[in-house]
Amino acid sequence: MGVLTKEQIIEVIERRKGLSSNEIEKRIKEIAEREGISEHAAAVMLAEELGINLEGGEELLHIGDLVPGMTGVNIVARIMRKYPPREYKRRDGSTGRVANLIIYDSTGKARLVLWDNAVAKYYNELNPGDIIKVIDPSVREGRNGIELHANFRTRIILNPEDPRVEGIPPLEEVRSYNYQRRKIGELTGGERFVEVRGTIARLYRVTAYDACPQCRRKVDYDPATDTWICPEHGEVKPVKIVILDFGLDDSTGYIRTTLFGDDAAELIGAEPEEIGEKLKELVESGLTIREAGRKLAEDEYYHLLGKEIVVRGNVVDDRFLGLILKAFGWDEVDPRREIARVRAELRKAIAELEGGE
Repeated sequence: MGVLTKEQIIEVIERRKGLSSNEIEKRIKEIAEREGISEHAAAVMLAEELGINLEGGEELLHIGDLVPGMTGVNIVARIMRKYPPREYKRRDGSTGRVANLIIYDSTGKARLVLWDNAVAKYYNELNPGDIIKVIDPSVREGRNGIELHANFRTRIILNPEDPRVEGIPPLEEVRSYNYQRRKIGELTGGERFVEVRGTIARLYRVTAYDACPQCRRKVDYDPATDTWICPEHGEVKPVKIVILDFGLDDSTGYIRTTLFGDDAAELIGAEPEEIGEKLKELVESGLTIREAGRKLAEDEYYHLLGKEIVVRGNVVDDRFLGLILKAFGWDEVDPRREIARVRAELRKAIAELEGGE
């Protein structure tokens, strides 16, 4: 199909969505004024917002369909978690901003990374629970799976009109999506996708490492050229990734837990760069990196002790440390969700008793 005129696009929208031409014209003018673009471009944008593919034959993709390197995709998803923006250094020495969101649909979840202008344009408008349509992002392999990177071509539409919206579970359901609540005393090692509610009873260490801002893998410093090198992306300006090791107790048992990245920084309540600077100061005072991590956790972040949280992840049996919960994420304890869980368990128990009689 060739390039459609504005009038032809209006006809397509009328036919497929049942909107009047006056309403369509009004929305086109609003978009053109808001985005500072021509009415033809605004008509194309409106068609995208309404889920209309002007080229025909569009495949409605889901997160589970994505593979790294795909182009020209669009995904409809709900925001699960929103992390604060942070600054990073570009190659030319200037400062940029990046922010991460976790999004999901009925097939899985992914990290949505907003860069620079996308942070300014979209970040404040997006909140957990919102449904968005992400058009033409870069699809990459990240540390924990698929990542969608918003670049200068990417558009994000809040509350889109799209058939995929109906299949997205509400936020309350997906926070326990594919995870089974277990008591610590029941864990033996090898369990996957478990959810544990417990109290932080001990802080082992907090540390931070320099990572590639794109793939989040550890980077190496080359003193000869005064640059940081990522094995995949070459010379980069690194960002700090935080690791928090702590002990979780739920009265049935105790387990060492490791939390990474934005989740760790959010739980601590400090920016990754701030944590990195504090560690650097302690190391420069004569401590080893391990000693510095332990001292920083004990002296600065002791307020975490006694905090009750819900943690999700996989359980591994370490040869030297015993059981470790490798955490994917955490949440505050939601009383309504806990009450609903107890009620469901009681109904199940009563049904089993009645069935046994």
